[in-house]
Amino acid sequence: MFRNVTPERAIAFIQHSVALTYCWPPPLTATRYQTLVFRIFRLAGFINATILLLPLLYALHVYRDDTENLSKAAVISVGVLQISVHIASCAMQQDRLQRLIEEMEICCKTASEFERHVFQRYVDKYSVYYAIYVCSSYLSALLVILGNFFVSDPLPTNAQYPFPVDSEPLRSILFVHQAIVGLQCSAHVSISIFCAMLFLFAAARFEILIAELREIDGIASLIEGVKKYRATRRYAMETVRGMRYVALTLVTLCTVAAVFSGLSLISRTLSLTVKIQFLFLLMAAITAVFMCALPADHLMEMSGDSLRGAYESEWHVLPASVQKCILLMTMRQPPVVLSIKCIIPSLTLNFFSSFMSNIFSIFTALRIVLMRNENDD
Repeated sequence: MFRNVTPERAIAFIQHSVALTYCWPPPLTATRYQTLVFRIFRLAGFINATILLLPLLYALHVYRDDTENLSKAAVISVGVLQISVHIASCAMQQDRLQRLIEEMEICCKTASEFERHVFQRYVDKYSVYYAIYVCSSYLSALLVILGNFFVSDPLPTNAQYPFPVDSEPLRSILFVHQAIVGLQCSAHVSISIFCAMLFLFAAARFEILIAELREIDGIASLIEGVKKYRATRRYAMETVRGMRYVALTLVTLCTVAAVFSGLSLISRTLSLTVKIQFLFLLMAAITAVFMCALPADHLMEMSGDSLRGAYESEWHVLPASVQKCILLMTMRQPPVVLSIKCIIPSLTLNFFSSFMSNIFSIFTALRIVLMRNENDD
C-alpha cells in the first residue's frame, strides 16, 4: 500500500485527506468561478459545523451534573469548534498558502536527480506514519457513525435540541448532518499532516542547500548559494507564518480535549467501555500535537545548521576574499521556529515534552479534587 509513494502522490494524498477542511486553497491559476465555488463550499462547511456546535453547547448545560455525558459533549464540542477556527484562520492565510503550495509543487516537478532523491527519502521516512494516522482518524469517525445503528442512541452525538428528534424524517436529517460534521472533524484532526508536509518540505530544502554549499568552488557558486539560502529561508519563514495560528488552534483545543478525556479516565463512576473510548480520544489528541511538533523540530534543526555546508567545502584552497565570506557565513544563524509569545515559546519536541508534563499535572490536580469530593460525600 505504501510502496512507490512519490512526492507528487504524497502531496495528492494529503490534499484529499484535508479536502473537507477547505484549508487547501485552489491553485493560483484557478478561475473566478472555481474560486467562487471553493468559497461557497468553505462557507457551507463553516455553517454546517456551527449548526451542530450550538446544540452541543446547550448539552453542556443540560449534562452539567452528568460526568460521562458532560465529557462527551465537551470533547465533541472541541472537535466541532476546531472546524470553525481552522476554516477561519486558513481563509485569512489563503494567499500565503497558495504561494507555498504552488512553490512546493513546482520544486517537485523541476527537481534535479539529487533533489528528488532527498524529497523521496523524506517521503519514505514519514509517509507510513502519517498515512496510518489519517486512516485511523477517518476510521474512528466511521466506526462511531456506523456503530450508531447498533446502539439505542438515536444520533451519533449527545447534542441536545429544544425539540424532539425521534420522529422521521427529522431524525434521519440530523443523523446525516452529524455524520458529515464527524467526517469534517476527522479531516481537521488530519490537518496536522498539512502542517507537517510544509515543515518537512522546508527542512528538505535546507538539507539540499547544505549539500550544495559543500560544492562551493568560487565566488560564482558562493553567490548562488547565498541566493538559494535566502530563498529557502524566506519559504520557511512564510511556512511558519502561514501555519502559526493553525498550530495554536491545534495545541489549544487538543489540550482541552485531553483534559476532559483525562477527567473521564480518572472518574470512578464511568464504565470500562466508556473509559476505553476516552483513552483513544486522549491518544488522538496527544498524537495530533506530536505529528505537528516533530517536523517543526526538524525544521528548526536544519535551518539552524544550514550554512555549515559552506565550512565543509574546500574553502581553504579558495581565494582570500572568498574565504572571508565563507567564514562570515559560518556564524550560526537563528533557526526558523514556530512560536507565539506567551503561549508557544517554540513548537519543538521540547515543547511537546512540556505539553505532556502539563497534561499529567492537570490530571493529578483533577484526581486530587475528585478524591476530596468523594471523601466529603
